[in-house]
Amino acid sequence: MRLGIFLKTTGFAACALLVLAGCASGPTHPSLAGAQLPDLVPVRDFVASRQSTGGYRVSPDGKRIAWFGTDGVVPAIWVQSIDGGDAKAFRIRARAIRFSADSRWLGITADPTGDENTRIYAGPVEGPGTDLRELMPAPRSVAHFAEAVDASSDFIVTSNQRDKKVFDLYRVNPAGGPPVLMATNPGNVGWWGVDTTGQLRARAQIQGDQVLLERPGAEPGSWVTVAERSRWDTLNIFGLHDEGRKAWALSNRGRDKLALVRLDLTTGSEEERFASPDVDLDSVTLSRRTREPLLVHFMPGYPARKVFDPALDARLSALAGDKPAEVLVTSLDQTDKVLTVAVATDRGTRNYLLRDGHEPRFLGENRLSLIAKDLAPTAPITYTARDGLTIHGYLTLPVGAAPQRLPTVLLVHGGPWARDRWGDGATSRAMQQFLANRGYAVLQVNYRGSSGYGRNHMEKARGEFAGRMHDDLVDGVRWAVERGVADPQRVAIYGASYGGYSALVGATFTPEVFACAVDVVGVTDIARLLEAAPPYWELGLPWWHRYVGNPAVPEDRARMDAKSPLYRAEHAQKPILIMHGVNDPRVKLEQSEWMVAALRKAGKPVDYVTFTGDGHGNQRWPNNLTMYRKTEDFLAQCLGGRTSGFDYYQLGAWAF
Repeated sequence: MRLGIFLKTTGFAACALLVLAGCASGPTHPSLAGAQLPDLVPVRDFVASRQSTGGYRVSPDGKRIAWFGTDGVVPAIWVQSIDGGDAKAFRIRARAIRFSADSRWLGITADPTGDENTRIYAGPVEGPGTDLRELMPAPRSVAHFAEAVDASSDFIVTSNQRDKKVFDLYRVNPAGGPPVLMATNPGNVGWWGVDTTGQLRARAQIQGDQVLLERPGAEPGSWVTVAERSRWDTLNIFGLHDEGRKAWALSNRGRDKLALVRLDLTTGSEEERFASPDVDLDSVTLSRRTREPLLVHFMPGYPARKVFDPALDARLSALAGDKPAEVLVTSLDQTDKVLTVAVATDRGTRNYLLRDGHEPRFLGENRLSLIAKDLAPTAPITYTARDGLTIHGYLTLPVGAAPQRLPTVLLVHGGPWARDRWGDGATSRAMQQFLANRGYAVLQVNYRGSSGYGRNHMEKARGEFAGRMHDDLVDGVRWAVERGVADPQRVAIYGASYGGYSALVGATFTPEVFACAVDVVGVTDIARLLEAAPPYWELGLPWWHRYVGNPAVPEDRARMDAKSPLYRAEHAQKPILIMHGVNDPRVKLEQSEWMVAALRKAGKPVDYVTFTGDGHGNQRWPNNLTMYRKTEDFLAQCLGGRTSGFDYYQLGAWAF
């Protein structure tokens, strides 16, 4: 392993290592000084592990499985026969994997440089070969898998290689040959409806504030409108069946919460199958054999599920045990008799293989699960915002410390049209546990505008950037202080993307609330964010205009500038840490550069870190290692938690 060789040949003395990156230090905050905190988990265990695996998938014929792992020290996708013995690795840092319908090829989605020009590849399942073929090799374009075609190796894919603003539809064969254009986007199609036979059955065309659901007409290239809906309704369509006449969808048309409906693609009518009165439904797993729903997931606080088959329900419940868990069927074979299942909790994810007539087989676990014994429990919380709105969130308390006047981190999710979740499915989960291990209470708030709590909860965010959305966060801090959990003088605000924007709003709009702020890839100038948006945001920009404003309208721009931290840098009072990936196509690096320059011009304390080879969120473990190390040292100075100091993986990070 190159890292070990490097360590052996450098011959650095221990004192030199400490000079390089700082010493480990115990907690200085009074509430932690006498606490029996668990072992300090090394930073490397949160960001890099050769034993960590996940994303397991079974092939449609039930004979093979594929998963994410490492080959030596390199990220890789593994595939092997279901009973083992012939494993091979495709060396690639992947985002997603799927089998072709005939189980001969493995499709792989990757973003090699973090600029979100997503590439798609395919590699042969059989034989020793590990070469990958790029299926849509067009520079500076985005491609995604849409469907695998029954009884063939072909995939249906979307790509914006012709027009960077919209996505056309193609059919590709992994074995070779050029992509075959199936449909050209006229400039306003936001969804293509393809079934497993590879037939284009429907599309959604956006016209102003309306979306037209259309089916192919009698004449080639013609389309017939089936139904119209408001652009501001949510209708996520999947699982086309009955020769394209029916589909499943998560819909909030005529309702507040997303419900599972069977959609008639000939009339546009809906038949409700299942709904939660409390929250939106999250996801649906369909039978590969019947195309009927097997189970539905939703999250009112702890995870919940509705399993439509009693026998499957019993098997999944047995895996979950008697504690909260999100149990996800991640793949099925074409008979529904072979399944991969992920069991996600607040302390990691474990994966299993289920086969009829066999006991469940443990497949592997992720990084958090490998260190679960040193992690902290997370509990759902609810409080009332100052205007009476009910706000949900999560609280994680450090193990071994009394829950009284703790140094606290308000960890703000991005989006803002997303949500924090209980369990390992949350994007901030590793950071949340990392912070708790360092001695901090971690508060997560699903402020108004967060998804998952219905249309009304989201609509209340219109015009409320740096307004009531931020009030919800401050009210969460006050709730924690009033309960005696948080030390009001030692609360930090941390976030990425919109969460990074929130951190800077906290630092410049309400500096009296927060002791310091950490911004990762955060927005600093809202108007210029939208003006520099990637071209494929074109069809989605009206959503931003509805919630934030249109920078082309002078009155809107004035309001957007008034809500932008960049123009309030002189109001910052406390230390700020800003971090950004240089290849970020969404919130471009210049957003952070402007903010850092404005803060320094105003004489305000700011530390600035950039990550090469990454964009809107780090994929490379050396960059994550740097981010976590910077975070723990910064917060130790600001809040008084503990820090691990130099991590010897820092010496090897140069090689990756």
